[in-house]
Amino acid sequence: MSMHEVESLVELSVYTLDNSNDEQLDRRSLIYNLYKLQQQFDTGFTHFRVMELLIKYHYVYTFPITAHPEYTTYKDWFDNLAASKKFSFIFRQPTEAYDPESNPAAGYANFDHNTQTYTLYCDAGSLLWAAMVEKGLLTGNDAIAPETINVFSVAHEIAELAGEQKNATLLGIWYQLLPYIVMMEEQEGNPINYKALEAILDIVVANEAIDAATLPSTDDIPVGGELGKFCQWWYAPAADKMKQAAEETPEEIDLESIPFTEQVEKSAAWYEQQVVQLLHTANDAIANLENGGSEEANQQIYQQLLLALQYADKGLELSPNEPNLMMNKGSVHMLLSQFDKALAAYNVALELAPDNPNVHLNRAILFYQIDWTDKAISSFEKVLELDPGNEFAAQWLSTLRG
Repeated sequence: MSMHEVESLVELSVYTLDNSNDEQLDRRSLIYNLYKLQQQFDTGFTHFRVMELLIKYHYVYTFPITAHPEYTTYKDWFDNLAASKKFSFIFRQPTEAYDPESNPAAGYANFDHNTQTYTLYCDAGSLLWAAMVEKGLLTGNDAIAPETINVFSVAHEIAELAGEQKNATLLGIWYQLLPYIVMMEEQEGNPINYKALEAILDIVVANEAIDAATLPSTDDIPVGGELGKFCQWWYAPAADKMKQAAEETPEEIDLESIPFTEQVEKSAAWYEQQVVQLLHTANDAIANLENGGSEEANQQIYQQLLLALQYADKGLELSPNEPNLMMNKGSVHMLLSQFDKALAAYNVALELAPDNPNVHLNRAILFYQIDWTDKAISSFEKVLELDPGNEFAAQWLSTLRG
């Protein structure tokens, strides 16, 4: 599935929480866990699509930029940032380079056109939120961290609300995503909440929320082993909608007995996840080399990217029309400075998903790297046409036009 669909799932889930009349819902914690889920995928930063709701439910807090705990120490840096009126992540050590381990993002800032002020934002549970609590700027319930909730329990809660609201679109996206989540949680050694999954499947079926267009073909589903049995059970209600009809009625499966320990045939989704992880690892390593690096470190990055290409090709053999996998293949080529191959891959991805803003965004970055400024500007403009809240694209467009 595309990362655009993951973003839509979180956005629609937030709207569903807002539409509910249930006063007992812990919306703040549910939203916190929804964005934790989104962070596991290669998505954009989408808070501003629903920012009013995030503030309403005390997940996001806003302050003047001068309220930052380090403002006095780095006054010139913060003042220059505010003068730029641009979106920016703010790291734990604001003036130092980003590092996912030692200097991660703590908060973010952006120019608020409604109030005409440069605003500091922090999410509940974040590093900046903790600093604001310590400083006494957040008190009472706002000073209590959101509760970490099992991802399957979050999905179940949202699915029940979506069922009550007859939101088949959102249920269909959860149905599409949950097998990926099961696979990821199993790989991390986390428990699978089978009762929640059974309840969700019942809600999906009752609301006729399975969209044939989003289903994998039977060739893409793991075969054999316990994971294969799980997928056989999960997709059984969709068998008549899949590209190849199931030949046999699946045997009844005791979900509680599934340990997910057996090796199974890998799917296109598995290969896609590996490519995404390798891209993240390579990008982080490249960022660490900005001040110089050893030949050994460069060689390690090169080998990771070659492995990512192998995985991308294997995944595309299983699912040739998966735009996100093709897009990520293009990104691997771009990191390898194989710009012609990168553009070719991005063009194929664009043919498969012409309205996917992430494909246009990656093409824009490629065009910038090869000094095709006019095409870069055109591609960034297309990103904003499809995703008006994309601050990254807006920043780049402002810079290129400036």
